[in-house]
Amino acid sequence: MSMASRSAANGQARPAAPDGAAAWHALDVAAALRQLGGDASAGLTSQAVAQRAAEHGPNALPEPPKRSALLVFLRQFKSPLIYILFIAAALAAGMGHWGDAAVILAVVLVNALIGSYQEGRAERSMAALRRLSALQVRVLRGGHEQSIPARELVPGDILLLAAGDAVGADARLIDAAALAAAEAALTGESVPVSKHASVLPEATGLADRRNMVFSGTYITAGRARAVVTATGVHTEVGGIARMTEGAQ
Repeated sequence: MSMASRSAANGQARPAAPDGAAAWHALDVAAALRQLGGDASAGLTSQAVAQRAAEHGPNALPEPPKRSALLVFLRQFKSPLIYILFIAAALAAGMGHWGDAAVILAVVLVNALIGSYQEGRAERSMAALRRLSALQVRVLRGGHEQSIPARELVPGDILLLAAGDAVGADARLIDAAALAAAEAALTGESVPVSKHASVLPEATGLADRRNMVFSGTYITAGRARAVVTATGVHTEVGGIARMTEGAQ
């Protein structure tokens, strides 16, 4: 029996494809809950949580292998342009232009130091985002409020949010009361953004999706309920992590 058939047999809709096939901000609350198989008043059952955890995996960013500072530094020389500069320095030295050779080598060294520093900063940022999965979040499951590790969130979970909470996953707001979120880590907004549960046009940009909350951000005021739409690498911040780790 297919996954869709099993979901139908359980009386719940299967969550949408995790890569964001649905424009959640453009769906009304009822449609989003229906598509995610969520229940705003009772939350997911333990059986549904287990099935979705098996399908989507933990709500965490993958941990890359640790690299020593020396390897990070040496990686900066792995570039055709750097090879050309080394050849130019060797030719300059061979022609007796020691000053030119020294300048070229100094430029290469400074470039490697700056590259190592920037790469280290990016890795520290990703490590900080991974630590979010160790945070506790409040959810509604089986009709009861529970506090669970953020890494155990699954699509369709009902998040309970209040001022001071970290958002553990991307989610569509069900209702909100004077809600505001700090999203600088994701969108660069320097001030908290007010939130609401109303439908937005599908073309709305990420920074203007006021009916969504995102993993890696914080609630600064108000309270709300939200249904989880994406977890782990399928969140917006997970997409940034993939691009950062794959960047040349």
